[in-house]
Amino acid sequence: MSFFKPIKICFVFLLIIFEQVSADVYYLGGMFTQHYRDGAYAEWGKYSRLGAKIAIKHINDEDRLDGDKILMPDENIIDYHCWNENVELMTQSLIRKNVLAIIGAECSDPAVIMANTSSKANIPIISYGANAAELSNKKKFPYFLRVITPSEKYERYLLDLASNYGANKIAFFHTTDSWGEGAAMVVMDAAKRKNIRIVKTFSFPRDASQEYIDGLVRELKETDLRHIFLTSPTPDTVRFFKAINKYGFNNPGYFIYASEMILNNTPLDAVEGAIGYFSPVAGISDSKKLDYYIETYEELTGLNADFNSANFIYSVLSYDQVILVSEAIKSTKKKNLEVTSENVMSQLRLANFQGASGEISFENGSNDRLNMPVKIMKFLGKNDKGQMSFIPIASTDAVTGRLKIITQ
Repeated sequence: MSFFKPIKICFVFLLIIFEQVSADVYYLGGMFTQHYRDGAYAEWGKYSRLGAKIAIKHINDEDRLDGDKILMPDENIIDYHCWNENVELMTQSLIRKNVLAIIGAECSDPAVIMANTSSKANIPIISYGANAAELSNKKKFPYFLRVITPSEKYERYLLDLASNYGANKIAFFHTTDSWGEGAAMVVMDAAKRKNIRIVKTFSFPRDASQEYIDGLVRELKETDLRHIFLTSPTPDTVRFFKAINKYGFNNPGYFIYASEMILNNTPLDAVEGAIGYFSPVAGISDSKKLDYYIETYEELTGLNADFNSANFIYSVLSYDQVILVSEAIKSTKKKNLEVTSENVMSQLRLANFQGASGEISFENGSNDRLNMPVKIMKFLGKNDKGQMSFIPIASTDAVTGRLKIITQ
């Protein structure tokens, strides 16, 4: 045997060891809702965590970071219950673990607390679902970005739809959290522009009791209002539809518009109250990037990807929030900068790439994603598999941004 052969083998072995030692691991923190504060299961949280898991798998399996890895171990994932309580402490606990960035943050009111806390430590917060208008402010939240369309566009498109259905006066229900108050300003402004009069406004705190919401809906019986708007988190939306069912507002002649799509674990009386209502959601189109995501999604879940399911759409957006972080890391390394949270944040804002949910880039001076399409969905009730059934009835035009009616 040649004298040089064992030397060559040893050299290759040492080189592999050196590369493994020199490779960096970037840890993420996750603020994901798995259960609401009342213990109810948040089904969409399962799918958003799955989307993040698929993204990490793709990044690492395909060596997108040239030997470096992204990891988000279970101990770095916190169930904050889509609620404000202890969120600052939870966020600080992740920061102390030296995470590069924190993802998830899907509920607007607690996301404001997360964004304030992370800004003090210069740690990016990336959200796939917090769409309160307040969070658009880059000066106020310099370490926050989101891959979702801001609420103001969602609510405006709902007003466009109502106008198409002949609405000239409406009743408006909204929560008094950051998202609900921001949405209220948007709805009021959009209604004014459309010459739609808000005759009756009902505001209530998040997680209001069923009795309290019943009382508000009962007041609606005293009016002749046929177009009813709601902007509230999912648990309050479910209680609202229970009240709608109880007082018979889910009958022909009534038009109900709500900012949240109800999910598969919704109680039957709320489902019956919700039949026929309209809700906005991120528009996702066919692409090779999406096909690639779907392949792994279907393999892991055993389910067919459903473009009309909020669960599936949330999973895609959650996937893209992690891909966004990886793109920012790549850009940071390409510029021969140290991969720190501060440098990554600056590259996050410069991102411009094709994600599974479409093109991802950000408005100058804002925390908002540019030009994301929106669909308006109509709820048909439960299908024969017991799942929530929605169909798209309107979508935004890619060129003009205006709402186009697909079907009545």
